[in-house]
Amino acid sequence: LKHHRKVAVKVLRPELAVTLGSDRFLREIETAAQFQHPNILPLLDSGEASGFLYYVMPYVEGESLRTRLTRRGELPIHDAIKILVEVCDALAYAHAHGVVHRDIKPDNVLLSGRHALVADFGVAKALSEATGRQRFTTAGVALGTPAYMAPEQAAAEPDIDHRADIYALGALGYELVSGGPPFTGRTSQEVLAAHVTQPPEPLCGRRPACPPGLESVLMKCLEKRRADRWQTADELLAELEQLATPSGGTTPTQTRPTLAVGGPRARAIPLGGVAAVLLLLGGLGVALAYRPTRHLPVLGKRSAVTLDPGLEMTPAISPDGKTVAYSRMTPTESRLLVRQLAGGEPVTVARMAGLHAAIPAWSPDGTRLLYSSLRGLEVIPALGGVSRLVATQPRALATGGGSWAPDGEQIVYPSGDTLYIKRLAEDAPRVLLTAGQPHSAVWSPDGQWIAYTSGNLEYAGFANLAPSSIWVVRAAGGSPVRITEDRPLHASPVWLPDSRSLLYVSDQDGGRDVYFVGLSSSGTPQGEPARLTTGLHPHTISLSADGRRLVYSTHSETANVIAVTLRPGRSVSLRSGKPITSGSQVIEGLSVAPDGRWLVFDSNRNGNQDIWRMPLDGSSPPEPLSALPDDEFQPAYSADGKYVAFHVTRSGAIRDLYVIPSSGGRPERVGAPTPNNLAPRLAPDGNAMVYLCVPAGGRPVVCGLRRGESGAGWGRPRALFTLPGALHDWSPDGRWIAYGQENQIFRVASDGTGSRVLATLPAGGWLWGRWAEDSRVIYIWGIAADGRAVVYAVPAGGGTPREVAHSEGPTYQSYRFSFDVRGGTLYRSVADPQSDIWVTEVGRK
Repeated sequence: LKHHRKVAVKVLRPELAVTLGSDRFLREIETAAQFQHPNILPLLDSGEASGFLYYVMPYVEGESLRTRLTRRGELPIHDAIKILVEVCDALAYAHAHGVVHRDIKPDNVLLSGRHALVADFGVAKALSEATGRQRFTTAGVALGTPAYMAPEQAAAEPDIDHRADIYALGALGYELVSGGPPFTGRTSQEVLAAHVTQPPEPLCGRRPACPPGLESVLMKCLEKRRADRWQTADELLAELEQLATPSGGTTPTQTRPTLAVGGPRARAIPLGGVAAVLLLLGGLGVALAYRPTRHLPVLGKRSAVTLDPGLEMTPAISPDGKTVAYSRMTPTESRLLVRQLAGGEPVTVARMAGLHAAIPAWSPDGTRLLYSSLRGLEVIPALGGVSRLVATQPRALATGGGSWAPDGEQIVYPSGDTLYIKRLAEDAPRVLLTAGQPHSAVWSPDGQWIAYTSGNLEYAGFANLAPSSIWVVRAAGGSPVRITEDRPLHASPVWLPDSRSLLYVSDQDGGRDVYFVGLSSSGTPQGEPARLTTGLHPHTISLSADGRRLVYSTHSETANVIAVTLRPGRSVSLRSGKPITSGSQVIEGLSVAPDGRWLVFDSNRNGNQDIWRMPLDGSSPPEPLSALPDDEFQPAYSADGKYVAFHVTRSGAIRDLYVIPSSGGRPERVGAPTPNNLAPRLAPDGNAMVYLCVPAGGRPVVCGLRRGESGAGWGRPRALFTLPGALHDWSPDGRWIAYGQENQIFRVASDGTGSRVLATLPAGGWLWGRWAEDSRVIYIWGIAADGRAVVYAVPAGGGTPREVAHSEGPTYQSYRFSFDVRGGTLYRSVADPQSDIWVTEVGRK
């Protein structure tokens, strides 16, 4: 009460309290009260009141692992591994302090943000020590839960040790991967008997996509004999961490590669063919002698660099591998920080208002940093000082950063759809190439090549969901060489010291991981890319000059729809919003039906980003409206509610427009004349639309289309107009189209003529617009100069904009730009992004 904190108070059953006695319970629980571990829910207080024994823990805003399993079933493999690593780390700490939990299960694992917290360690210590190891079945309380109890617990053996927790962790992992525990039965007795007598079904039989290495680790946890399990939680943790980093997650730990040999059925080679075979083998020997040996990097044990509140992103490791520079975004500002990997406090090098990723890069001598600011690209001394603007870039949500040449005198950087090289001693840059949204360019150590990402410009700063591809080009100029396809995500390339191979981030096999690809002397990829990690989920990566140390940021996010009631005469906080959707998903775009009964949204709840719909009152669960093979985004209802328009991302620079009946049916592609089109908005009569189109090498503009002649459908529409700006939307009465350019809001007639300025907004970045249903007000969503997300109401006839809603920094907002307003209620997708920085050693195998 003193500090107005939310806490959870647990009370022991009265019969258990009598058996224990308050003095001994409180004395024994003191051990757990001393625990300090990031994955153990701490004990705040304990005591006795009116004969009740109680203890107090922090209130966790999240859900239990049981709730998540009930809602979603089996987890993605990388999520399961991450949770197991954190729970096992907590067990290793507790076991080192002489405490066995005895009741590891999904109900006792709480999920707070991206992290797992193990609860009730204090009770385990008190029950096991204060009772002299007696069981409480006579009092109605068993030490353990049948579905997760080790055989020795099920058999009521008296000497239960820490290996019972290892068995329970195996059962927990089995359920995370397969969706169910290893044994089930009609009664608790049947389940306990199965633990003692039956072998569990192989995990890959329950879920074929489970990596064999993970199956091997978990099945060893579930051995009946304690001596056959992992003997310590530290030993098990080392195995799980390998699954979270190196590619060993795809090969059982007990197996080794072997050479296949011929058996009795091997066919004899005719004598006349011996000479030919010898010549063939000789030729192969010569070819293999000159074939480059591919020594894959191996990532070792990882350790956290940052675990602070806020977003720590875009790390860059210094050339000597001892220091990391990174971006930190908080509710009040963004900073460029430098930190020693050996420890110590971070040093602030630069500050920026609002949400902005610095995307730093070290000079080859380690004395300077190139970073992205609100002005453009700047160079600053590595520990702070006076910065110098070296290149301007268009003001946008994110930029692609820059990279130094090995000589420390040149940089490469993107601006729009162009990559430039600039010698810092000169004023004019030279054009290296023009491509679809090039960014994240990095110079090879020998100075000959530049690798870059094409497409999804917002990825580096905000982990945006969209495809992208990796390319290389000679620093002297020439035709770029494609390294990866442009679907799905391929990003954050870094060179190895040999300048003949790359590491990069990709989600081509599911969750994001680190991949390796070798390059020929002409820059073409040699062989298939090799996946180096399983379940690591990195965002961006950076490698030291000697290739021995890798830093990376992890980034996870959930984004769900909330409803905020707007109040006349004042601006409301998004914190007052009521959740409409829930779950581990990312929702970017949404639209509310004109009758206020339905919500459509895009979501990755089934892997791909698909279009879903649900009753706005939540009376039934979401159902898929469209599930094309490619990712689908930004659905929007027509004014009559009969159709939903959306766009489909085919590559980093190709997006197609689609229309589908709002009740379901076959999506119809709209044949726009430009290749990169997004966020369509239908006219009230359903026969025209406005949308953003991105010409090659240009900025987005607002385009208009009208449906072809009767019966022609959307297959051959005709262009209506092109408007220089964004923020487009069609008024429900069909008379007007609103759009924005810089900080000005315009209104034009439905044919694109008669442009008129309605309002000038305060400084900031303005992202989206939506008409009120009565066509009298235009709501504008954007990011203010101080970093807040804000919503303004602009009268349709012009006038002073009025702020109606705001965020309080990055916690209750999102850079995702879609929203809707119906009946005085704002509907918005808000994100919970989490990001930290890690470091790992790199070896070779």
